[in-house]
Amino acid sequence: MGVIGLIASTTLQGCAQRQIETAPAVIAVEVKDTPPADLLACPAMPAPFPSDAAATIPPAVRSALIALATAYADTRDQLLRVIRWHEPGACADPR
Repeated sequence: MGVIGLIASTTLQGCAQRQIETAPAVIAVEVKDTPPADLLACPAMPAPFPSDAAATIPPAVRSALIALATAYADTRDQLLRVIRWHEPGACADPR
């Protein structure tokens, strides 16, 4: 009988109602600080390589140039997203 009582008490504890925790209220704080105007200025698009010129670039240098150009493009895109977040519609895409 002692084993049955132990099993029943364990089972009954599993059926007890659990206390549901409530999440804290969401608090929204308006940010009034705007970055300085020079940080919100649209970045200039660099000129492309001349189309009428030719060069032989070693593979290692070519890879480094591609990495630099990709990093610059990623940074420019990130800056444009920040500027447009502060001023929607700013810095129209010239393409």
